Amino acid sequence: MILTKRENELLRLLLVQKEYQATNFFSKQLSVSNKTIYSDLQNVEKYLSINDLTVDRVPRKGLFLVGSKEAKERLKGLLSQEKVTVLENEVFSPAYRQLVMISAILLTEEKITYDEYAERFLISKQSIKKDMDEVLRYLKNSELRELKERRLNSLERETSIQKVYKKYLVSYSKKYHPQVERLQKDNLLFFSEIIEPMIIQHVNGFIEKIMLQTGKTLNDYFVYSLKLSLIIFLTRLKANHHVEEQNEFVFKDLQKMQLYMVALNFSEELNQELNCIFYKNDIQYLCSLLLAHGVVPGVIDLQIDGKIRKITTALINEMAHLLNVKVDEDEQLFHSLIAHIMPMIHRLKNDIYVRNPLKENIKKQYTTMFMLTQYAAIVFEKHYHLFLNEDEVSFLTIHFQIAFEKIQLTKHVLIVCGNGLATSELIFNRIKQNLPASVIVEIATEKQLKTNPVDDIDLIIAAIPLELEGIPVLHVSALPIAEEVSMIATYLSTLSENEKTFTYSKEIETVSLEPFFEKKLIFLNLDFEKKEEVLDFLIRQYDELGLVDEGFKESILQREELGNTSIVSGVAIPHGAPDTVKETRLSFITTKQSIQWGMNPVRLIVTIAIAEKDMAIAKDLVSVLYDMIDSQERVKELIQSENVAELMRCLSRREG
Repeated sequence: MILTKRENELLRLLLVQKEYQATNFFSKQLSVSNKTIYSDLQNVEKYLSINDLTVDRVPRKGLFLVGSKEAKERLKGLLSQEKVTVLENEVFSPAYRQLVMISAILLTEEKITYDEYAERFLISKQSIKKDMDEVLRYLKNSELRELKERRLNSLERETSIQKVYKKYLVSYSKKYHPQVERLQKDNLLFFSEIIEPMIIQHVNGFIEKIMLQTGKTLNDYFVYSLKLSLIIFLTRLKANHHVEEQNEFVFKDLQKMQLYMVALNFSEELNQELNCIFYKNDIQYLCSLLLAHGVVPGVIDLQIDGKIRKITTALINEMAHLLNVKVDEDEQLFHSLIAHIMPMIHRLKNDIYVRNPLKENIKKQYTTMFMLTQYAAIVFEKHYHLFLNEDEVSFLTIHFQIAFEKIQLTKHVLIVCGNGLATSELIFNRIKQNLPASVIVEIATEKQLKTNPVDDIDLIIAAIPLELEGIPVLHVSALPIAEEVSMIATYLSTLSENEKTFTYSKEIETVSLEPFFEKKLIFLNLDFEKKEEVLDFLIRQYDELGLVDEGFKESILQREELGNTSIVSGVAIPHGAPDTVKETRLSFITTKQSIQWGMNPVRLIVTIAIAEKDMAIAKDLVSVLYDMIDSQERVKELIQSENVAELMRCLSRREG
């Protein structure tokens, strides 16, 4: 027979008493209530009966151990030699009480009185106060702000709350439930009085499902850790506590955004089952949790439809051709794309729109990869007659960028300025034309530098005083002059020296735009008021010159409906599907007044019409073209051209 620690202590007290003692005596000695003493006595008496001893209970006198002197001495000997088997009774232990208390503070934010705790655990208020003091001492030494009246500070970061609670839970489970780290099927029963069982059930089912779908088994500790993280996250979310914006660098966001659809599907399931409302930050945080625990996007081969396998392979082959990088040998890319493309086709067929929160950042920082992905996505139009909107294209771009960075060593550069984004944007635009694909530049704030690790940053360009140990910093003026831009360009070239690149670089031989200029497609200072008028005019010009077939118009208009084709420098870039273009030609139109084109007013419209036979040079053509129109200064120069010859000279000069 096994006794708990407290029952063992009660037995020791009974053995040393020379006379009857009131129940209150024992309750004070053990810091519990009289009711708890009577409860413990039931098990103690069963143990004593097999040792020829009993407890005599006399009203108004108390309790006394009755039996022979020999039996008592024998039991004392067993206790002194610690031969009595003792069980740590978790539910009545101080550690369990403290777990319940810290859960009320950090998990549910429920205010429970000392009297309520005392009644629940059948112990004195004084013992409850000791337990609570331990809990508050732990929280005071954590990263959380100071609590007032056992309540969290309203300014507390949600991620910090969850982190502190999980750390406590891991410590607790190591002591009382060490097996849970090794048993993936463990259903965390020790959590049952604190966490809603339905949440535990959904978390267990979700983790099993993603391992089954991807064919990848996570190691035991990752499963245990992910379970805890998700259970805590969902319990807080159900109580309407949402994660704050993570404010991470975009290049770090790309990895976790591969798992965006996995997280989105899980959130939709829980919205139905648990009535949990997920905000954008919650879904992105869920992506972070999955990535941190080794979850990868993908599906096992047995579930892949033959047509989807074919179209995915065609897409990867086309991108490998455009990038001139062997992404077609990346098995993980294939599986992650399959996992994305299968539901994507369903969404597009059923007009279900999913927004990519990183879309604008991707279009800006990974412009060429985005454009090439958009061109390669023609395979969906061929096989399914589906046009991909910019959000879907940007999701695919993420997968290809990550695959590219596995092969191509990538450097990360931050631009940091102190007086808002305007100066940062200026520096970004001035250096962008010199960047190879292997150098990723991002505009960052001082706050981001302080709240994010920067150990994988290769260079910081700063217009403010800044010193960071181990990271080179180039200081420039708020409005950098040509010499400073040249200094930056020189440094960037050393970062990527001898590395392959698929973007335009003036140091290497690239495609010339001149063969694709057509004087009959250059129009200056035209009087248009709406983009629809411009598009009708352009399509007619291409058609009359016999450069396109009848599907060109539909592809142009379809792409305009799916997403904004203008950029902030004041340029619109409509483009048609390559399989509708007979001969590659660029067109240029300037207008008398600005035309609202999606989100941006524009006065320069550049049409990109690339035939399939020229797709091998599409990457260079797009890169060179973007270098000419990515800043308002360059666009202004082109708009001010007074005749076709002047605009042609301007374009040729920019090209060289």
